[in-house]
Amino acid sequence: TGGGVRIVLTEKARWLQSQPDIEHVIVVPSDRDTTTSLFGSTLYSTTGPGVPASPGYHLLIRPGRLREIIEQEQPDVIELGSVYAAPWLLRYAASRSNARQVGFFHMDLRGVVLRQLPNATPGFLRGAASAVLSAYLRAAYRRCDRVIAASRAAQRALGEAGIVDTELVPLGVDTELFHPRCRDPHWRIEVRVEDDRPIGLYVGRLSTEKGVRFLIDALPDLHRATGLKLVLIGDGHLRPELQGLTAKHPEMLVVKPYETDRERLARAYASADIYFAPFPHETFGLAAVEAAASGLPVVGVNSGAIADVLEGADWGRTYAPDDVSGLVEAARALLDEDSAWLRDAARGAAEQYSWDRTFSRMVQIYREVTGTT
Repeated sequence: TGGGVRIVLTEKARWLQSQPDIEHVIVVPSDRDTTTSLFGSTLYSTTGPGVPASPGYHLLIRPGRLREIIEQEQPDVIELGSVYAAPWLLRYAASRSNARQVGFFHMDLRGVVLRQLPNATPGFLRGAASAVLSAYLRAAYRRCDRVIAASRAAQRALGEAGIVDTELVPLGVDTELFHPRCRDPHWRIEVRVEDDRPIGLYVGRLSTEKGVRFLIDALPDLHRATGLKLVLIGDGHLRPELQGLTAKHPEMLVVKPYETDRERLARAYASADIYFAPFPHETFGLAAVEAAASGLPVVGVNSGAIADVLEGADWGRTYAPDDVSGLVEAARALLDEDSAWLRDAARGAAEQYSWDRTFSRMVQIYREVTGTT
C-alpha cells in the first residue's frame, strides 16, 4: 500500500482513536511480517512480493494468513481497498466469516489500462478490453454490500463498468498541517532556485500512467514560456531517467525522493508557486487538494477527479489530456494572476474537505450494512 491509500488509512486510524466503541484492524502487504499499533488501531503487515517498477508497493498474496487474521479478529465489516488480488483472497479468507463487505474504489483500473493501449488499437479490440475489465470489476465487488467512490468521476468510472449503486464519500485533508504559513524561502534554495523564477511541483508516483511522462515532455515548452523549474517528489520506474534529465538540465528539473515526513511535504507545497495534476484517472486527487490547502494554485488535466476538483475554480486551470500547448497556456495564465489572491482562493476551496466528514459517513455506512444504525 502506498501513496494516497496509505494516507487515508493513517488518517482513518487517527480519527478512530476518538471512537472508543469501534475496534479497527488494518491488513497491508509489506516486505515483512509485523503486528504493530497505529493510533490505537491494530496494523498487520504481511509479506508479499514487490510490485515491479513501483518501489514501496507490495502485493497481498497470502490467503492463509488473511484467514488467520479474520478468524482471530472476528470483524463485523471488512473494507476491500484493492481490486487486484485482494477480492479473490478475501473470498477464501472470509468464507467462514459473517462479516459484511464494503468496497472502496481507490483505483480506476479500467480507465488506466484502456488509456495505455496504443492509439492504433482497433476499435473492436478496445471494446473487448473494456468489456473484460468491466466484468472483472463487477466480479471484484460482487460480494460487497456497498461500493464507495470518493468523487463524481469515480462514480462515473464505476457506472461505465456497470456498477451503478455506489456511495459518494469525498476524502478529506488536514488543513492544520497543510497551510500557507508553511511557506519557507529556504526551500527554494534547497531546490536550487535562487532568483524569482516560478517553481512548479508534482508529488506522487513517478510513472508513465500517472501522467509524469507527459509532464516531462511538456517541460521544455513550459520552461521557455514561463521560466518555470519543475520539482518532482516521489518514486517510481521513471526515476532513473528523470535523474539523468536533471543532470542535463538542472535549470528545468529537480527530482526529490518520496517524502515520508508530512511536515516537510507541507513545507514543499506551500513554498512552490504552482502545482501540476496530470493523472487523467484520479479517483479523488488527494495531492492536488493538499496543494490547494497549502495555498498552491493547480493546473490539472480536464479528466477524472481532477476535473471535478477544478470545476469552476478561479484558483486553477485545466487542459485537455495530452495537450501540451493547453498545459503551457494554463500554467502561464495562473502565473500571470495575483499570487496572493490565488493562494487565498485555493486555501478557501480546500477547507470544504474534512476527514471528520469522510469518516463519520463511512462509519454510518458500516452501521447501515450491519444493521446497527
